[in-house]
Amino acid sequence: LMQLQIQDLSRKLKISASMASQVPELKREIKTRYKELIRERNKVTRLSNELENPMNLHRWRQLEGSDPETHELLQRIRTLQKRLIKKTEEVVEKDFVIQEKEKLYAELKNILARQPGPEVAEQLSVYQQSLKDKTRQMKSMASELNM
Repeated sequence: LMQLQIQDLSRKLKISASMASQVPELKREIKTRYKELIRERNKVTRLSNELENPMNLHRWRQLEGSDPETHELLQRIRTLQKRLIKKTEEVVEKDFVIQEKEKLYAELKNILARQPGPEVAEQLSVYQQSLKDKTRQMKSMASELNM
Protein backbone atom coordinates (compact mmCIF):
# COMPACT_ATOMS: atom_id res chain seq x y z
CA LEU A 1 0.00 0.00 0.00
CA MET A 2 2.78 2.32 0.92
CA GLN A 3 4.57 1.43 -2.29
CA LEU A 4 1.51 2.45 -4.37
CA GLN A 5 1.31 5.80 -2.63
CA ILE A 6 5.00 6.39 -3.30
CA GLN A 7 4.54 5.57 -6.99
CA ASP A 8 1.47 7.78 -7.17
CA LEU A 9 3.28 10.66 -5.50
CA SER A 10 6.33 10.24 -7.73
CA ARG A 11 4.07 10.29 -10.81
CA LYS A 12 2.37 13.46 -9.57
CA LEU A 13 5.82 14.96 -8.90
CA LYS A 14 6.87 14.27 -12.51
CA ILE A 15 3.67 15.80 -13.84
CA SER A 16 4.12 18.87 -11.64
CA ALA A 17 7.75 19.21 -12.71
CA SER A 18 6.78 19.10 -16.38
CA MET A 19 4.06 21.69 -15.77
CA ALA A 20 6.47 23.84 -13.77
CA SER A 21 8.67 24.18 -16.82
CA GLN A 22 5.68 25.61 -18.74
CA VAL A 23 4.79 28.18 -16.07
CA PRO A 24 7.04 31.01 -17.36
CA GLU A 25 5.78 30.52 -20.91
CA LEU A 26 2.17 30.56 -19.74
CA LYS A 27 2.84 33.72 -17.67
CA ARG A 28 4.21 35.42 -20.80
CA GLU A 29 1.13 34.33 -22.76
CA ILE A 30 -1.14 35.73 -20.03
CA LYS A 31 0.72 39.07 -20.11
CA THR A 32 0.48 39.37 -23.90
CA ARG A 33 -3.23 38.50 -23.90
CA TYR A 34 -3.85 40.99 -21.11
CA LYS A 35 -2.04 43.72 -23.11
CA GLU A 36 -4.15 42.88 -26.18
CA LEU A 37 -7.29 43.07 -24.04
CA ILE A 38 -6.30 46.51 -22.72
CA ARG A 39 -5.53 47.71 -26.28
CA GLU A 40 -8.88 46.51 -27.59
CA ARG A 41 -10.76 48.07 -24.65
CA ASN A 42 -8.98 51.39 -25.29
CA LYS A 43 -9.85 51.14 -28.96
CA VAL A 44 -13.52 50.49 -28.15
CA THR A 45 -13.72 53.44 -25.73
CA ARG A 46 -11.95 55.73 -28.22
CA LEU A 47 -14.29 54.75 -31.06
CA SER A 48 -17.41 55.07 -28.90
CA ASN A 49 -16.27 58.52 -27.71
CA GLU A 50 -15.63 59.59 -31.29
CA LEU A 51 -19.04 58.30 -32.30
CA GLU A 52 -20.69 60.33 -29.54
CA ASN A 53 -18.60 63.47 -30.16
CA PRO A 54 -17.28 63.49 -33.72
CA MET A 55 -13.97 65.32 -34.03
CA ASN A 56 -13.95 65.59 -37.82
CA LEU A 57 -17.12 67.41 -38.72
CA HIS A 58 -16.20 67.68 -42.40
CA ARG A 59 -16.14 64.00 -43.19
CA TRP A 60 -19.76 64.16 -44.26
CA ARG A 61 -20.81 66.51 -46.98
CA GLN A 62 -24.13 67.41 -48.41
CA LEU A 63 -24.63 66.06 -51.89
CA GLU A 64 -25.82 68.71 -54.24
CA GLY A 65 -28.24 68.03 -57.01
CA SER A 66 -31.90 67.86 -57.55
CA ASP A 67 -34.41 65.34 -58.71
CA PRO A 68 -35.45 65.89 -62.29
CA GLU A 69 -38.98 67.03 -62.90
CA THR A 70 -41.56 64.61 -64.21
CA HIS A 71 -41.62 66.37 -67.59
CA GLU A 72 -37.86 65.91 -67.96
CA LEU A 73 -38.17 62.28 -66.96
CA LEU A 74 -40.91 61.69 -69.54
CA GLN A 75 -38.78 63.34 -72.24
CA ARG A 76 -35.83 61.15 -71.28
CA ILE A 77 -38.04 58.04 -71.39
CA ARG A 78 -39.28 58.99 -74.88
CA THR A 79 -35.78 59.54 -76.21
CA LEU A 80 -34.60 56.27 -74.72
CA GLN A 81 -37.58 54.44 -76.22
CA LYS A 82 -36.82 55.93 -79.64
CA ARG A 83 -33.20 54.84 -79.35
CA LEU A 84 -34.33 51.37 -78.30
CA ILE A 85 -36.69 51.09 -81.29
CA LYS A 86 -33.95 52.25 -83.64
CA LYS A 87 -31.47 49.73 -82.23
CA THR A 88 -33.97 46.86 -82.44
CA GLU A 89 -34.66 47.75 -86.08
CA GLU A 90 -30.92 47.69 -86.77
CA VAL A 91 -30.68 44.29 -85.09
CA VAL A 92 -33.55 42.94 -87.20
CA GLU A 93 -31.89 44.23 -90.37
CA LYS A 94 -28.57 42.68 -89.42
CA ASP A 95 -30.28 39.38 -88.61
CA PHE A 96 -31.88 39.44 -92.06
CA VAL A 97 -28.50 40.12 -93.69
CA ILE A 98 -26.97 37.29 -91.69
CA GLN A 99 -29.72 34.90 -92.82
CA GLU A 100 -29.14 35.90 -96.46
CA LYS A 101 -25.40 35.33 -96.07
CA GLU A 102 -26.04 31.92 -94.50
CA LYS A 103 -28.31 30.94 -97.43
CA LEU A 104 -25.66 32.10 -99.90
CA TYR A 105 -23.05 30.14 -98.00
CA ALA A 106 -25.18 26.98 -98.10
CA GLU A 107 -25.76 27.38 -101.87
CA LEU A 108 -22.07 27.92 -102.56
CA LYS A 109 -21.22 24.93 -100.39
CA ASN A 110 -23.62 22.76 -102.44
CA ILE A 111 -22.17 24.05 -105.72
CA LEU A 112 -18.66 23.38 -104.50
CA ALA A 113 -19.67 19.88 -103.43
CA ARG A 114 -20.80 19.17 -107.01
CA GLN A 115 -17.55 20.46 -108.52
CA PRO A 116 -15.00 17.82 -109.49
CA GLY A 117 -12.03 17.47 -107.21
CA PRO A 118 -8.30 17.34 -108.04
CA GLU A 119 -8.52 13.59 -108.78
CA VAL A 120 -10.84 14.26 -111.72
CA ALA A 121 -8.51 16.93 -113.09
CA GLU A 122 -5.60 14.49 -112.86
CA GLN A 123 -7.59 11.77 -114.60
CA LEU A 124 -8.57 14.28 -117.33
CA SER A 125 -4.94 15.13 -117.98
CA VAL A 126 -4.13 11.38 -118.27
CA TYR A 127 -6.95 10.93 -120.78
CA GLN A 128 -5.78 13.97 -122.79
CA GLN A 129 -2.25 12.55 -122.93
CA SER A 130 -3.50 9.15 -124.06
CA LEU A 131 -5.72 10.88 -126.68
CA LYS A 132 -2.67 12.73 -128.03
CA ASP A 133 -0.74 9.47 -128.18
CA LYS A 134 -3.57 7.70 -130.05
CA THR A 135 -3.91 10.66 -132.41
CA ARG A 136 -0.19 10.45 -133.23
CA GLN A 137 -0.45 6.71 -133.80
CA MET A 138 -3.43 7.20 -136.11
CA LYS A 139 -1.60 9.88 -138.08
CA SER A 140 1.43 7.67 -138.45
CA MET A 141 -0.76 4.75 -139.59
CA ALA A 142 -2.60 6.99 -142.02
CA SER A 143 0.69 8.24 -143.47
CA GLU A 144 1.90 4.59 -143.84
CA LEU A 145 -1.31 3.70 -145.64
CA ASN A 146 -0.93 6.63 -148.01
CA MET A 147 2.51 5.50 -149.06
